[in-house]
Amino acid sequence: MKNYVIIPTYKEADNLKELLPLLTKYSIIVVDDNSLDGTEKICRKYKNVKLIVRKNKRGLASAVIDGILSIKGNDAKIVVMDADFQHDPEKLPEFFSKLNKYDFIYGNRINLTMTLYRKVMSKTAAFLARTMIPQLNKIDDPMSGFFGFRLSSVHIKGIRPIGYKIMLEIAVNLKDNAKISKVNYRFGDRKFGKSKIHFKTLLEFVLQVLRLNNYRLLLFSLVGLSGIVVNEGIAFLLHPYLPLYAVFILAAETSIITNFLLNHNFTFKKRARLIKALPRYNLVALTGLVINVSIALYLSLFIEYLLADFIGILIAFVFNYILSERFAWSFNKASAR
Repeated sequence: MKNYVIIPTYKEADNLKELLPLLTKYSIIVVDDNSLDGTEKICRKYKNVKLIVRKNKRGLASAVIDGILSIKGNDAKIVVMDADFQHDPEKLPEFFSKLNKYDFIYGNRINLTMTLYRKVMSKTAAFLARTMIPQLNKIDDPMSGFFGFRLSSVHIKGIRPIGYKIMLEIAVNLKDNAKISKVNYRFGDRKFGKSKIHFKTLLEFVLQVLRLNNYRLLLFSLVGLSGIVVNEGIAFLLHPYLPLYAVFILAAETSIITNFLLNHNFTFKKRARLIKALPRYNLVALTGLVINVSIALYLSLFIEYLLADFIGILIAFVFNYILSERFAWSFNKASAR
């Protein structure tokens, strides 16, 4: 297998001056979004560097895909890295060595020197990605942009790139039984230039996660809304006749049953067998029921009972969704090592 390093760039000429001399052992593909900063002149100095200039395109994810599509044949090992030295080039030999045995290698950032704000954002994004995209559950650092893979182990045609987090797309489109490992590296400081992350990047990330989630969160929410109607309706009908605790329990149990049937057939599309999903969902839902009823009963001491029930439902919803993804309809495509 031939070793390729794909480097997406936009106005990274100063970094490339120092990076490319360190990568002469590899076939380098620089995909540049028409920086007009001398990138082309720098790349032309190196025989091992192939430069792709995109004049009518923007975006890191699509740049990486264009780099992949420029490789002839399917027998290649590829590492994707940034040009700004936040990804340690000295780790490349370890990546390529592990790709002899594994199909996908992700860079695991250690000793982060980020600001507190950026750390919180990164941890929140990682939790969101792992929760909503079950294929990422065994990847410790899904936000890393430093990763490698065997080209033959990825369904490239299934990738629809958006934004910056192309690693998410690659990981989701790994072929069945792909083997995953990691390389620990220290996340470095940018040498030259400024970060390209801005509000649009965050919005693209949210849209990307929703799409890779196949919009299950939205479907789960719609099912939850129907459950609220059932729950509140039963509570309204039974309230004059039964003790309040019995009203909350019966209303919640009825909505649990209808929610399971809808989620099993539509949200998770029978991702797990009914005989497996039903008892697991019941366990999740019963725990959610305890959360719902406990919060509703407590709040009903201070506010109107229907509003108390509604707040209990919302809190239980968050719990139920996370456990539904990870437990009730658990999904495991790639085996990790």
